[in-house]
Formats: sequence, C-alpha cells, structure tokens
Amino acid sequence: MLDTNEKIERLEKIIGEASESHPHSRDIIHAFAPFLLEKASLMGSLDFKDHRTMAMDELQFKNGVPLLRQNEFSPVTHACELIAMAILPPLETGFQKLSTDLEKLRAAIMEKKIGFADLLVSSHEEAGGLIETWALHEDVSVEAVRLALMMVAKVYFEKTARTLAPLIKDFAWDKGYCPICGSAPMIAKIRDKIGTRHLYCSQCAHEWVFSRVICPSCGRNKQSSMTYFFVDDKSRESAFVCEECGRYLITMDKVSDLVPLDADISALSLVHLDVIMQGKGYLPMAACAWNSCS
Repeated sequence: MLDTNEKIERLEKIIGEASESHPHSRDIIHAFAPFLLEKASLMGSLDFKDHRTMAMDELQFKNGVPLLRQNEFSPVTHACELIAMAILPPLETGFQKLSTDLEKLRAAIMEKKIGFADLLVSSHEEAGGLIETWALHEDVSVEAVRLALMMVAKVYFEKTARTLAPLIKDFAWDKGYCPICGSAPMIAKIRDKIGTRHLYCSQCAHEWVFSRVICPSCGRNKQSSMTYFFVDDKSRESAFVCEECGRYLITMDKVSDLVPLDADISALSLVHLDVIMQGKGYLPMAACAWNSCS
C-alpha cells in the first residue's frame, strides 16, 4: 500500500499526463490541481474517529437508504475549520480571479464569523440562502463561497466514506446513487475485459458497481432511449445519455485495472463533453464545481 507521499507523487504524475493528453482541459486541470494535491495530503492526516461508531442497518440498506442517512450524521465543526484553512490557500492559487474573496473567507473563518459544518447537511435551499448572506456580509462573491463550500464538503465526505466503506463492503447495492452519502455519480468507468460499469460519487468519491442497462439517474431500463455520445475517434471517452430523464454521465470505457485512475482528474479532463452535452440541452447527473455554475 502506498503511503501519503507516494500517493501525492502518483497524483502529480496523473495530473501531468492528463494535461498532456487533454490540452483543451489543461487550464481547468491546473486550476484544481493545487486543491487535489492538498486533498490527497488531508486524506492521510485527517482522522474521524467518531464516525466509526456508525451502525449499518441491513434492512434499510436493502431498501435503498444510504449509510449516512441511517445515522444521525453531524459534521465536526473543528474538522471543517481545519479542512477549510488547509484548502483555501491552494484554491487561491488555482483560482486567481477569486483569490481575494477566498482570502477574505479564510479570515472570516479564523475569526469564527462563518463556519461550514452545518451547511454540509443543509438542504439546497437553506445552504443557498446562507451562502448569499455570507457573501453580502463579507463582501465577497457568491461564486467564491460556493466553491469553498463544495471543496470543504468534498474533502470531509471523501474522508468519511473511506472510514465507513468497510461497513458496507459485504452488502449488495443496486441503486444509481451513492450507498454511503446518497449523492449522484459524477463519472463512470467500464472495466476492460470484464465490462462492468463502476460509478464514482460526486460528493464522497465512493466507487460502486451498477448495471449498464439502467439509467443511474431515473432508474429506467428503456434501451431505445439510452445511448453514448462520442467526440471524434475517442471511443473510450463518452457521455452516457438517457433521453427519458434528460441526464448524462461522463464515461470512460475499457479502463484497465493496471492503470491508476483518479476520478476527479478524469472528470476534469473530459469537461469538454460537459460543455457539448449541456449545449445540447442535457443536464449532468451531478452538479460539480467544474460542470455547473449553480
């Protein structure tokens, strides 16, 4: 098993290779790279011991209730603050146009004026209202607050998922949303030779196997309304499209288990497919920082 430094070195290599093979996505890859490297470091240093006491109800799980929704999940304020203080400087580096606003947010967190813990479990409407209030009060853009919140959540939930994954490893899951946090997938991979489709959660990065003949978003299996959209001759990079619900899912085909894959870097590399699909009127199954401005 790789240690944290080795994982970061491997990630740096993946980022470099993605920038070379997908020059059209180089700017957005480089924008998120400092954050992704810091996230990799935090995965090795954060310790959420309190979450290991969570219970897994097999009957609820079988009925489609994700693990976190079975328990009283309450993010730890101190951990959220620690994450925010760690990731804001890399975000300032990657997003120069937002750097001043992100720096102001960092000062507000240090002064205990704002905190992200409660927002991680708030409804979309509640979070949206508080984001606008903070932006107005701290004289920063809504875009900066939203980016910071999404990235804090990404780190917090990914670490949580890694901690809790052993609780569900022996149980089957046939839903198109994440078995740990309940969020929609941001990208899929189809394994080489075996042909199974694996989904990656947009929130916590958990990976699970899902049917290739069912739409993860609406659950329909009407084959005549499902297709894959390709660009040029890159048949391994596509967008799964469901005409029934109007959603798409970026997909990588024939992925070898021998090749290291980072779901975030893969999604960033194929952001041009997001642009094309949204230009055609389709919506992503999951709204991420790079494929949505809402």
